[in-house]
Parts: sequence; C-alpha cells; structure tokens
Amino acid sequence: LLIIGYLSKDIVASWCSGIILAHVIADNQQFKDAILEVNFAIDQVQTSAKTLMEISIDLLQNSSSSFHTRIAVLIFICTWLSNCSLAVQTFLSIENTILYLISQICAQSIGDDREILIQSLCSFALGLCLLFNNNQISSYSTESLERLINERIDIDLFQEKLAILSKSEYYAKALQTPQLKLSKSTDMILDYKFARLYKTLEGSITHMLTRNSISSTDRTLIDPISTNLDEQQTSTMMIHNDLIRQQAEQINLYKQEEKQLIQESDMYEKKIIDLEEQIEEIKDCLI
Repeated sequence: LLIIGYLSKDIVASWCSGIILAHVIADNQQFKDAILEVNFAIDQVQTSAKTLMEISIDLLQNSSSSFHTRIAVLIFICTWLSNCSLAVQTFLSIENTILYLISQICAQSIGDDREILIQSLCSFALGLCLLFNNNQISSYSTESLERLINERIDIDLFQEKLAILSKSEYYAKALQTPQLKLSKSTDMILDYKFARLYKTLEGSITHMLTRNSISSTDRTLIDPISTNLDEQQTSTMMIHNDLIRQQAEQINLYKQEEKQLIQESDMYEKKIIDLEEQIEEIKDCLI
C-alpha cells in the first residue's frame, strides 16, 4: 500500500507515503541495506521489476511528478543515503543520477521558491554521496565528486544552495513541530525528523568541502604529502565528531521520550490506584 501511495498522482498520498517510508528506515541501518535488494513490479506492462531506489529516481526525474512528490522522494532518498554507504553505492551506480542532481543544482530558478528548495535538497543528496562514499564506484569516488562539484557547480555556489534549506521558513517550522499536522498543502513539505537529519549533517558536508579550499598557490608552499595526510585526518575527525554529536542528540531525544513515558506511566498507575480505591469504596457501600 505504501508503494501504491508513493506512486500515486494524489499529492497527499504520495507525500505521506514518502515521509512514512523515510521514517521506517531512518533509524534502522539493517533495513536500509535490506530494501536495496527488494524489487517491485509497478505495472503489468513492464517486463522487469525495479528496485525501490530505481523507482524513486524515476519519480524524481519524471517531469510530470508534482512538487510535493519530488520533495517526498528527495526526503526519502536523503534519509536512505545518510549513514549508509551501500545505499550511496547503489545510488551512484544508477545511470545519470549525479548528472541529474548537478543539472538541478545549476538550474536558474529566480523567484521560484519551490524550485530553489528542490535545488537545496538535491545539494544535500549530493553532499551525502560525498560524505558516506565507500569509493566502490570509481567514476564517482569521493575525490571525483569533489572535483565535479568544484568544476561543474563551484564549491561556493554548492554551499550556498545547500544552506538555502536552513534559511527556509518550512525548515524553521518543521523543527518546531515534532508532531506532524497537515491542515494545508504548505504543511506537506518538510517534517521534523528530516529537518533534524539535515541540521546534523549539513555541517559535515560543508567541512568536507572547505578542507580542500586551499588555493593552488598555497599548496605549492606546503609539502603535498603531509598536507594530504593532515587534511584526511582533519576530515575524518570532523566527520566522526559530527556523527558523535548526531548520536548524542539522538540519545538525548530518547532520554526525553523515556522520561515522558515514565511520567505517563506513573500518572496512569496513580489513576489505576485511584480507580481501585473508588471500586473498593463502592463495594463497601453495597455491603
């Protein structure tokens, strides 16, 4: 049913299904890996089934897909790519995915807030491919992607597009609304869980790119080998620190939820005791 909703032309069904899929895999590394192998026959006309990753990319690149569908697909894909090198490897192995992201990021979208938001999400997806790359796809290794971003987009422009999401009113609203409420179409853009994911990893992507922003002139004055090692160590430390911070934030969130559950449990236990006492009083009156 989720896949049917995901493929639906109805914007509510497609957006909600995409967000639910993202929530299902968000904190489950094994599930992220497992669904890479699942195939779906989406109609009887097609002779071969497609993976969920291929279906998602088709939806994203389909010119008839609505804005809300593309947003939901990007949220799902970004959630899938985060902390999952196998998902990144699969994404990179599908033809034209990176070229599509680059074309979207570089497109002119003056005055079109929706397309600008899409560009920012595409930048985030590309950044995640950089951040969690296992270098198994040689044409899109970490080094190759950095070079592509620098040559085809420009690092400063990429970072500018990436940061747009953090300045969006939809992002600010999502961070303030842990409980999803859908009363109008503008509520179907970003959700709390994804906003937190973006907030956690955006800095790691920026750090990974800016570490290579030393000018070529400066590089000639520094020993290349030691510089490369220092940069790799710094990058690794930054990534690890960001991941540790992400895990710490998740732990704090779980602790808050646990505290709330304990409080609710105590409240319900007190209510049960009160009800038992009232029942005993009623019994005494009836005797």
